[in-house]
This record gives sequence, structure tokens and C-alpha cells, in this order.
Amino acid sequence: MEIYTSNYASIKKLPAHLTPVSISVGVPKWFKGAVDKRLAPTWVMMKKPREVYDSMFADALSKLDAERVLNQLPENPVLLCYESHNDWCHRRMVAEWFENELGIVVPEYGFERDQTFPYKECCKANAGKVRKVENEQAKEEVTEANVTEQEPEAVRLRRESYNKKPSIFDFEF
Repeated sequence: MEIYTSNYASIKKLPAHLTPVSISVGVPKWFKGAVDKRLAPTWVMMKKPREVYDSMFADALSKLDAERVLNQLPENPVLLCYESHNDWCHRRMVAEWFENELGIVVPEYGFERDQTFPYKECCKANAGKVRKVENEQAKEEVTEANVTEQEPEAVRLRRESYNKKPSIFDFEF
């Protein structure tokens, strides 16, 4: 089974073997595909500041069984919402929830997984942008073995954050 995220504007680019599934609180009138409101925020959440919204939506997802939800989706689903790639959108939080709960990869359709910012970095400033893929050689150069003991704490924390697996629960209040 393949699973992706995307937006309504890109729906015509999807190959026939993928099944569009709306996970937005409002659905375009022209959209006649599957709808799964379990993975959509509520109107109440949408009116809250981002920090509150994130907390409320993460709480809602935590009450669902990810494996059961995935098994109840149509075959090869593409989870759709309105926002551009890398804009702040709950579909990235849903994707990361599936990734964390099931150990699967849920990329944005048409992009490699590492070209999508973690949910907590998705925002208007990154909307439509492609996250730069790190150079493999540069990754190898910064390892635990070759980092000096004089490394400043801030540099160490930043380096460790690059190696951290994103989580839907990585947000600040």
C-alpha cells in the first residue's frame, strides 16, 4: 500500500492507481471522492492560535488507532487538504502521526520525504518551497566520533536536532 499527502490543487496530477481522500474540515463542492473526517480538524480548532490548535489536534489523533484508520482508508490513499506543500497544514501532522505510530513513510506526492519540512517548521514562509536535501558527505563529516569535546552546547543541540525523528508532539506551548 502506498500513502501520500497532497492538496486539492494537485489532484489532477495524481496517477489513476492513487485514491484521493479529503481530510479537510471543509470539502470543495467539486470533490466527489472519499472523505475521512476523523483526520480533519474541527471548526473550533481552526479558530484557535496555532499552539492551541496543535495541542487539540494532537490530542484528537492520540485517541485514534493509526493501524485501524489506515486499514479503513481506500487503497493507496492520498490525504488531501488545501494548503501548499510545506505550508502550515494539519495533513503533515497526520502524516507524521502515521509515521510515528506505524513506522511507515508518508511523503507529499511528487516529493521525496526529506524534501518536506517537519510539521513544526511548516509555515507561510516555507509554503511552496522544497526543503533542501542534506548532502550525504556533509552528514558523514559530522558524527559523534569526529566532533571535538570543545563543541559549544548550542552547536551540539543543533546537530542532535538534525538526527532526531520528527514527532507530532514536538511543539512548544
